[in-house]
Amino acid sequence: MSDPVTEADLLAYVDEQLAPARRIEVEEYLARDPEAAVRVMADLKDRDTLRLIHSAPLPRPPEATLGAATRLERVLAWREFGLKLRRIAAVAALIGFGWLAHGQVGLGVTDSAASPKPPAFVEDALHSHETALVRARMASQTEAAGYDPAELLAGTGVRLPPLPDDWKVRDAQVFPSRDGHSVEIAVDADDLGRVSLFAAHVPVFDVIDPTVARFDEATTVYWQTGQLAYALTGTGSDKVLERAAARLARKLQ
Repeated sequence: MSDPVTEADLLAYVDEQLAPARRIEVEEYLARDPEAAVRVMADLKDRDTLRLIHSAPLPRPPEATLGAATRLERVLAWREFGLKLRRIAAVAALIGFGWLAHGQVGLGVTDSAASPKPPAFVEDALHSHETALVRARMASQTEAAGYDPAELLAGTGVRLPPLPDDWKVRDAQVFPSRDGHSVEIAVDADDLGRVSLFAAHVPVFDVIDPTVARFDEATTVYWQTGQLAYALTGTGSDKVLERAAARLARKLQ
């Protein structure tokens, strides 16, 4: 049987003056006596604090070591800077490739109209305009028997603006669109030449003033009134086309 643990044993334990076997006996005692363990832990903290206060400062490293550390720090800093430059170059290359692909694929929007991107119905309007031009060149595709905006409104729910008196409707077609029916009218519009007026249902209610979108094939001026979107497409003067679209938009108000 081991000797009872005394206060002297606890002090010797804190001062690291006990043999290993006696330290184990003291630790077993502390594990069974929480109050004694708390006192010993406090003494250990005080001991370590005093040792830290009175410990000698670390010696200054040799100058050669300090110089090597400084050079290493500079090398790492330049390496990090180089990595940042490479990341910036990669992003710039991706952006440049994206603009190149944008110019080579799809509708071919020019730089002046690339931002903001036209709504989806503008693409439908451009395709409808191209289809109308194809129909105009085909002898088997006869011109419209009669243009009746009221009939189109009743059949499709698409309201069309009154056209200027000197505009002559050459063709009127109903197309499926992304969100219901759409109507495309081919018109001989005086100084604008052959233009197409496209109108379609859209899913989101909005009001958009006449906005120009330039493509390789033609120019489109689009606007939106509520849940109906409109687009006037042609190859004439952008300014004249924009003024004509603004007049049509006012007639819908």
